[in-house]
Amino acid sequence: MIRFERENRQYQEMLDAAIRRIQHIDLIAAAERSGLAYDRLAQSIAFMSFGERVKLDAVSLLSDPPIGMWQHLAILQYIESMDGSVPTDVWISMADLQEGGLARGASFDREIDALIALRLGIHPQEAIRAACERLGGIPQNDSHADLCTDFYFMPRFPLRLNLWFADDEFLASGKVLVNDGVKYCLGTEAIGTVGTLLIQKVCDEVYK
Repeated sequence: MIRFERENRQYQEMLDAAIRRIQHIDLIAAAERSGLAYDRLAQSIAFMSFGERVKLDAVSLLSDPPIGMWQHLAILQYIESMDGSVPTDVWISMADLQEGGLARGASFDREIDALIALRLGIHPQEAIRAACERLGGIPQNDSHADLCTDFYFMPRFPLRLNLWFADDEFLASGKVLVNDGVKYCLGTEAIGTVGTLLIQKVCDEVYK
């Protein structure tokens, strides 16, 4: 309970700070740089995030429908920092992210791989593929992985899941890759949080 309350307090402080910063920028221009649809009449911003339609009130910056707290915070950070960059054909691991140092990115790689091995990889392959599809995942064929799927956290911020299914000798394993073209739009901590969130969402979708 104490840890939950501390996490809630930390989130609220970071959310309040992000909202204050965004309220001092040109939100219409920021939405355009971010590839988001700004509705002047409704004073809102609409977009898709991991297959779910999200609408942010342009004044309060609260979401409708409500979304998870860390996803909400990362979205605001993305809107604030997006500079108009677009994805490329190059993908990198979190350990390759420069901001925050190699160790922090590598720790997210390990955390995601552990989630895949312990939670996601225990499910039938078709159930995992179906879960990815329901989250807006786009299957890719240019990987040596058993499953390669691109997901969009935001319209111009894709993530790639490479997954190797379990067999008689090995547990399932995998990585969430970051697109090199937009790697500077979020810090390593935020990208790692979003990558971990993606795996958790796939796990939750499989359990439905």
